[in-house]
Amino acid sequence: MKEAERSTSETGSKKAKKSQSEVADLLQSSAFELFAHQNYSSVRIKDIATATGMNSALIYYYFGSKEDLFIKVIETAVENAFRKFDSVIGSENGPKDILFLWIEIHITQFHLLQKLAKISLDYSSTNGRIPSIDKAIKKFYEKESVILKNTLKEGIAAGHFREVNPAEMAMLISTFLDGVLFRNVMFPTFKYRHAIQVMREFVFDQLEPR
Repeated sequence: MKEAERSTSETGSKKAKKSQSEVADLLQSSAFELFAHQNYSSVRIKDIATATGMNSALIYYYFGSKEDLFIKVIETAVENAFRKFDSVIGSENGPKDILFLWIEIHITQFHLLQKLAKISLDYSSTNGRIPSIDKAIKKFYEKESVILKNTLKEGIAAGHFREVNPAEMAMLISTFLDGVLFRNVMFPTFKYRHAIQVMREFVFDQLEPR
C-alpha cells in the first residue's frame, strides 16, 4: 500500500513539474512575440501577464526579473535555431552539405531568426545595456562563425573548395544573411527566399576549385 502511495505521489510530482514547464514555455513564447513586435524597453512584465492571462507575480516567480526573462528568451531562441540545424546534419555530411544546409536553415527558419535579429537590434539601441544579455546575443554569432569557418577550412583541406580566407568568407555569408533578415522587416514583400538562394549560388561558385 505504501509503495502504491509512493508511486502515486511520484506520478503526481512529475505531472506538477510538467505543468510548471508548460507555464514557463508559455511565458517565454509570449514574451518572445512581444519583444519581437515591440522592443525590449517598452515591454513590461504587466504586458506579458496580460498576453498570457497570468499574474505578474507568477512571472517574477519563474524568471526573477524582466532582464532574466529576456536572457532566457534569447537563449531559447538560439538553442531552437541550432537544434533545427543539428537535426538535419548527420555524421555523413561533408563540408558542402553542411554549408548548404546552414544557409538553407535561414530559409526554413527565416521568421524565427528574423525575430531573434530584430529583438537583438532593438535591445542594442537601449540605454544601460546589460553584459549578461549582450553575452546571450553574442553566443549566436560566435557559434555561427565557428560552424562556417570550420566548414570552410575542412572543405579547403579536402579539396572541395578552392583556397579562400575562411574568416572573410564566413563574415560575408553571415553579414548577407543578417541583411536579408532586416531588409524583409523594412520591406515585407522582399523575396528573401530567392535572395538567399542567389547568395548561396554565388558563394558556391566562388568556392568552386579552379
